[in-house]
Amino acid sequence: GSNNEQGGYLAGKHLIERGRDSIAFLGTVSGDAPEFVERWTGYNRALSEAGLSQDDSLVVDAAPSEEAGRSAALKLLEQGKPFDGIFATSDLVAIGAMRALHEAGKRVPEDVSIVGFDDLAAARMAEPGITTVAQDTRLAGETLVETLIANIEERVSESVLLPVKLVVRASS
Repeated sequence: GSNNEQGGYLAGKHLIERGRDSIAFLGTVSGDAPEFVERWTGYNRALSEAGLSQDDSLVVDAAPSEEAGRSAALKLLEQGKPFDGIFATSDLVAIGAMRALHEAGKRVPEDVSIVGFDDLAAARMAEPGITTVAQDTRLAGETLVETLIANIEERVSESVLLPVKLVVRASS
């Protein structure tokens, strides 16, 4: 799997480096989605290193879909609690959130910076393009094949944590 914890850290650190200090978290944090819990953990590490703490009122559950992201952002806006950044646990959530912000008259990135996760084609095509954490899908495929061959040959294969990188685009 990808280093989701490091990805969450990179996303949080990037938003903080952009001067954001009231950052919302949109995503699922439950045992059903361990990769999202890892992203949450990394994001909170970035906040902690910067001397910030997560405001629980800025944490909104969102399944990895555009509509869930839009609904989560609308909920944030309805609360009236100010925020200047969003870390979304998937690009689809980020795109939905950006749509809701646009409908509410908020500008991305001027009013709210957004970082997603996955580097989907939709993140590149969104307007503005979504800053995101990219997973190396080519390396993941190669590693999967190598692991499968090792298992077929009854060799011991180890779990591999694949690197991630931040891809900065106009949303932040």
